Order: sequence, then C-alpha cells, then structure tokens
Amino acid sequence: MSFLDNVRVILVEPQHPGNVGAVARAMKNTGLWDLVVVKPACYDPESARWMAPNCSDLLARMRIVATLAEALEGAHRVVAATARHRRSDQPVLSPHDLAKQVATEDGVTAILFGREDHGLSNEDVHYASSVLRIPTPEHASLNLAQAVLVAGYTLFSEALRHGDVGGGRTLGGTGPATRTDRLDRRAQTDRADVASMEPAADAIVELLDRVGYFVGVPVARARLAARQGLQDARPSKKHVDAIRGMVKKVHWALDQGET
Repeated sequence: MSFLDNVRVILVEPQHPGNVGAVARAMKNTGLWDLVVVKPACYDPESARWMAPNCSDLLARMRIVATLAEALEGAHRVVAATARHRRSDQPVLSPHDLAKQVATEDGVTAILFGREDHGLSNEDVHYASSVLRIPTPEHASLNLAQAVLVAGYTLFSEALRHGDVGGGRTLGGTGPATRTDRLDRRAQTDRADVASMEPAADAIVELLDRVGYFVGVPVARARLAARQGLQDARPSKKHVDAIRGMVKKVHWALDQGET
C-alpha cells in the first residue's frame, strides 16, 4: 500500500463543475483517488466528466457533502492550502515539506482547497494543524486543478522516491502508475480522527471560558491551538476520551467549590 492511499483531497464550495472534473484528472495523474466536495455551488456530472477523460471511476467514488465537518470524518490530520498570509499560529509547509511528512506518518491526511474566487475562509483554515503554500515568484493565485496537480505531483514524486508506486505507464493506462485496482483504504486503527477530536477541543474551550481565560484572548485562537495540539499529538480514541473525562472532572471540582 502506498501512503498516497491515505491522502484525501477536499474541495470546499467549488463554483464550477468543470473544475471538479479537472481536479479529478489531476488526482488520477498523480495516484490520488479520495475526493470529497463540500457544498458545490452547482454540480453537473456531464461537465465534470468532459474535463476528466478516463476518470469516470474516480468521479463515481467522489462524495458530495453539506459541511466541512462531514468531509473530515475519518481524517486524522488537516492541511489547508492557501495563498493568503493569515494571522494564525499554524506552521506553513511547502509541497515538499508536506510530502515528506505524509510519507512518514500513518492515518489519513486531508488537504483543503477553497473556492475559485476567494479560497478558504478563516473558519475553514482553523480546522487545519498546518497550512500548505505553493511558492510562486509573484502572482500567487493558481487555478484549482493546478494547485491540486502541484501538490499531488509532489506527493507522487515522494512516493516514487520511497518505492511505494511504480513509475511506468503503458498505452491505454493499464500500467502500475495509473491502475486503480489498489483502492482499499487502510483498515481503521484506534487512532482518533478529526471528528472525534472536535468534542475534546470544544470541551477545552468551554473550560477555558469558564475560568475566564478569554479576557483579551480570542476564542478562535484558543480553539485553533487545541485543534493543532490534538492533531499533532496523534492521540488514540482512548486518549481523546480521557482528555474529555479530565475536563469533565475539572468542571465537577469547580462546581463543588461554587456550592
């Protein structure tokens, strides 16, 4: 199994169905197959297929969901692709940095790509433990499929370097670089995914609010720090439950002091 099987591409509110097809084509070119689309403005399967020749299998597996939280179910780490400089404490990764990290970590890494007109919202970016920025000499705006292709090709190159995938391709697309017979996901482990970490982050924020932490401190910054800490720690589901239990116990102790 290649680590490419554990990469999920998430398109947040794409505006043009043709771009969804172009992204699917870029993914299949680079050995990626897990595509989730969040709340597309409109989606015309025929327009997508027109931009993605020989990618009907990938488009058939693609999922369309209503919220980013749904798209992140089963993911263990979130990376937000953005060209804008934002006020946050998230580390900024180049495509090469990201590829090296994904190659050495287990679990599913979700990469977020935003709308064609203004990218990801700050709220979307705050789901991520790190930010992906594609270096450019001056003009930073990339077409959606171009951005996915750059990230995907860098990941594919790292997989080649590790010997995880074949580099050959035969006429008709049946060679090892384009085969789609290796599509089973890694079996679920006990590692907590992003969805199961979110209640723990909420619990931490709620406790901080109760003890007056947010006097002069933005709630969003604390929530981001909680999410980053949980994702980077790679906790098991048992450890996340333990954190929630600890927070609950602190609430109980505070309640006793108030009586």
